[in-house]
Amino acid sequence: MKILVNKCYGGYGTSKEAGREWLKRTNAVFTIIEDTYHLVVEMDGEKQYMNSIDRADPILIELYEEKGSEFVSGRHAELKLEEIPDDCHYSIGEYDGQEWIEETWINVTIDELKTGLSEDKQALAQRVSCMRLVDEHKDKMQ
Repeated sequence: MKILVNKCYGGYGTSKEAGREWLKRTNAVFTIIEDTYHLVVEMDGEKQYMNSIDRADPILIELYEEKGSEFVSGRHAELKLEEIPDDCHYSIGEYDGQEWIEETWINVTIDELKTGLSEDKQALAQRVSCMRLVDEHKDKMQ
């Protein structure tokens, strides 16, 4: 899985140009509310700030790979692409806006520990930094 993180002081953010291009590629129906400091649009009756597109969004990743960090990065950001194993969870560490992938993990249940992890989950477990024990009954309810 590919994820964008900010590698300079300031904070994660995407450029207005990336926001406009993202909107084009998604064929979204929108109305521009503001286009000065930030690109702000109304979509589906909600106000959306286009400077905070999800860091794992496939279209944003595609834009980064095609046009580079300078095009995609917001005013106070220098976005870089990081790769982590597919199908895992992750957390982002941050200090003064500078980010890093702090940890990657998979969730496992007591039953999986008792009976053994599937081969796929074993392979994934070897590629992440930790495993988290979850209550399988709570997961089914969510």
